[in-house]
Amino acid sequence: MKKIIVLIFLLLAIMGLSNTQINGNFETSWTYTMESSPAQFYENGLKLDLYIKPDGSDFSGSLNLNKGDDDKYYITDGEFDFKFGSNLFKTLWKKKSVNTTDWINAFNNEKIGAVDGLVLKYDLPIGNTENFLFKKDGGSSSFFISHIRGIPLGNFYYSFIYSKEYYTKYNYINWRFYDYNLNLGKTQFFGEFGYSYDKDKFYLEDNYLLFWGNRVNLGRISNAIFLKYLAPAFNKTYLPDSFYNNIRNELTLNKVGINFDFDYYFKNNKISVENFSLSQLKGYFNYNNYNYLYIGIPVVNDKYNLNDLEWTINLPFDLPLFGKLNLSVYKKGIEDDWTNIKKYGDFSFSSNLKGNLLGYYYDISYIFGNRDVNIENSTVYGGGFSEVLYGTLSKSFGNLNLFGKGMYIYGVIERYKTMYLEAKYTGFSNMELLLGIGDGNFGASKEFKKQLSLTVKTGF
Repeated sequence: MKKIIVLIFLLLAIMGLSNTQINGNFETSWTYTMESSPAQFYENGLKLDLYIKPDGSDFSGSLNLNKGDDDKYYITDGEFDFKFGSNLFKTLWKKKSVNTTDWINAFNNEKIGAVDGLVLKYDLPIGNTENFLFKKDGGSSSFFISHIRGIPLGNFYYSFIYSKEYYTKYNYINWRFYDYNLNLGKTQFFGEFGYSYDKDKFYLEDNYLLFWGNRVNLGRISNAIFLKYLAPAFNKTYLPDSFYNNIRNELTLNKVGINFDFDYYFKNNKISVENFSLSQLKGYFNYNNYNYLYIGIPVVNDKYNLNDLEWTINLPFDLPLFGKLNLSVYKKGIEDDWTNIKKYGDFSFSSNLKGNLLGYYYDISYIFGNRDVNIENSTVYGGGFSEVLYGTLSKSFGNLNLFGKGMYIYGVIERYKTMYLEAKYTGFSNMELLLGIGDGNFGASKEFKKQLSLTVKTGF
């Protein structure tokens, strides 16, 4: 708490002695829970978001103060930018802000996580460059990445990535990537080549990757081919999980909205004609940006495997007064015995209704089947055969906003029900009060929690 007081006094001093604009959000909350005996009342801690911008300056910054699991406060997501014309110098403090913009996104937040370090962007006669020098939060290694994007040569664009991860002064790993993009109007060629190696062990045998693509637009027909190949010894620590050995062919019939994806792979992970094989055929029917039909057929030993065929049908409806209704049916496999529903392969039937009736906004979903149930970006149930009913309801009365949601899971073995109610008042100047009943994180808690929470948020 002493650190927070010192930080607040420091900010007040900066505001009083300069024309610096400091904006931010301050949040604190308390919870009274009856889950334990006796009931407990505790403070959840403070959250502070700050945004700093001196008048007439090319400097700006932001940071967040949060309470950790150890009940101590930490500054996270800190970023301070210094602009010099078209150039930029940036400092990072426990922030996820390292991304390269090559075709395969070779270094990305997905794998690197939060970092402490520096970013320098500047223009060169041959192009522009973005340099990262950082240490992963909680890690022991240091990283240097330089991404240079050259001046376009007509319709030809290209870039180069040079990177090292240092474990010690004499122990490090190298990466090199080269990507390109040639756009000829109706035809586009693009791709990337990369390799990795340890210090003083450079070789180019089984430590490389290849990405190659081609798009052709013939009006009513569009076709795209993507090839990805990853040699066994390539260091893929920071590659996205989506990069794996395969070839995909996307054929689109633009007039009728039909897409076909042909996924191929290399047997034994070796590039050769004899190892080239189809792994899956996917088909889509789209109209007005809505996907009505999906069919996926896996291929095993060069034969279509209908036993694991999967398909989805989506149907939208506009209901007068009630809103938009979406129905969806999913099924995987063909059953030998249709009389025993408990032994079916994966299937689900779901419906969703969204609408606004007399100012009440609602979102109601019903899901029936034996697949994992995903709600609120989380898997809320994975126990097999079940029915799930989920809904939200909200209404505003001037400065008072009411929100509620509930979920009921009826499974073969497990059964859960939970709800969450919230009232938010925004009538104060730069401040809002939020009163909650229950736990609003259904992904973490499927049972109703007997608790009250009060949150105070203010902006300045």
